[in-house]
Amino acid sequence: RDWCISRQLWWGHRIPAWFVVSETDNQLRSDTPYVVARNEVEAHEEAQRRYGPEATIQQDEDVLDTWFSSALWPFSTMGWPDEENADLQRWYPNSTLFTGFDIIFFWVARMTMMASACTGAMPFADVYIHGLVRDEQNRKMSKSAGNGIDPLVLCERYGADALRFALVRGVAGGGGDIRLDFDPAAQASNIVEVSRNFANKLWNATRFALLNLDGATPASLGPPDPDKLLIADRWILSRLARTSRTMAEKLDNYGLGEAARILYEFAWNDVCDWTIELLKRRLNGNSPEDRHTAQQVLALVIEQLLALVHPFMPHVSEELWHRLTGAHPDAFLALQQWPRLDQGHLDDQLEQQFAALIDAIRVVRNLRAVAGLKPSQTAAVLLVSDNEALCQLLQETQADIASLTKAGTVNISSTAVNLPRCLSAVSGDLQILLPVGGLVDMEALRGRLQKDLGKAEKEIAVLSQRLHNPRFLDQAPQDVVSRVRSNLSEAQQQYQLAQGRLASLG
Repeated sequence: RDWCISRQLWWGHRIPAWFVVSETDNQLRSDTPYVVARNEVEAHEEAQRRYGPEATIQQDEDVLDTWFSSALWPFSTMGWPDEENADLQRWYPNSTLFTGFDIIFFWVARMTMMASACTGAMPFADVYIHGLVRDEQNRKMSKSAGNGIDPLVLCERYGADALRFALVRGVAGGGGDIRLDFDPAAQASNIVEVSRNFANKLWNATRFALLNLDGATPASLGPPDPDKLLIADRWILSRLARTSRTMAEKLDNYGLGEAARILYEFAWNDVCDWTIELLKRRLNGNSPEDRHTAQQVLALVIEQLLALVHPFMPHVSEELWHRLTGAHPDAFLALQQWPRLDQGHLDDQLEQQFAALIDAIRVVRNLRAVAGLKPSQTAAVLLVSDNEALCQLLQETQADIASLTKAGTVNISSTAVNLPRCLSAVSGDLQILLPVGGLVDMEALRGRLQKDLGKAEKEIAVLSQRLHNPRFLDQAPQDVVSRVRSNLSEAQQQYQLAQGRLASLG
């Protein structure tokens, strides 16, 4: 249908039409003829050509509809209608348009229409449709609702990188909306604060590298010798290669949110929580050769991590990259290559086995917490599994396990054992035993476990009663019923866990 392109506004592109008012006694009427031109001079010349040398003109006071003007944006900003303009030749047509789903008809459709009519070419190859940034109550931000958030306030408090990463990480699939919490009184956002903490984590990881590389750079250290890599080295290099490959695939298909979440998990967990902790022992060790290999792995991982981070947090990653590499001020991380995939580093089996090792270390730490052991107390650890490959891995990483669990000794066995006065747990194919006799007050420990048992038993009774109530099952929302069932299952597991630990104490 027809599109009314005139608007009575104070701002906008004034409509390039001039009424020849001399033809209607200098009055503007419905039958007043008009001319269209690029400027007033051309309009006057055209009016004189049509209506004689005495013709006088008056420009229409209306402006063009915003979407009419916006529809010209892809090519009008590049020098059009000068088809020889260097910018138009270089940048038009463009590659990708990023826009919200709410203006597909208003803007995107009209840009393609105008571009086709004026240039004969589509203005872009792809259109990435994203969702809206909504408030924590899932309301669209608007002036009338008064729920708008000034991004400059968040940038001032947390940094532009933190806000950028929070928004990208919040994208859930194509076109999904983003909920952004904001406390007007405190001028704070928990979601953006999490991303600020992530930036701090990257800063501290790079600072750790700088403190342990003895002034060397990734380039001066060179790549590590494959024959000198330990299992932990091979694991993080496999994780790095896999993360780089997966992120590239996600970004190529506009999976920005998925790529950001993969990056977050890799950087926080694999690099900061595990690799840096595993490298500390060797960086402070007595073997110069092993220390050099650890430095090479650390430098390589941090340098490539910063490259992966850069599309999401350009400012902090650029600063950290310059400090780590000592690059010339005229060099930019943005112009460096994406980390190349080294197929030789990928090792599916090693990653699975190492995940079991990480779970075992977590279980040992948990058992130490249950026993109430102080960080300064060492305790023997016994790991039992009939999985030959897993036992081999555990044998080769005994020093790492001992370091990360404060273990006096770490023993690996392929046959089941029955030790008195110990706490035990099972993780996959692995049984973990922590002898605590002589290290803690056994009666106090039994008392704590009895208390945990009673608490779980009471919770099981309450939840079971709710689930046996027909009115609750019929009237409660399905998600509430599911949550109660989930809580009951967890309480039953906690009961069995406490019961088993009491039995293992003898």
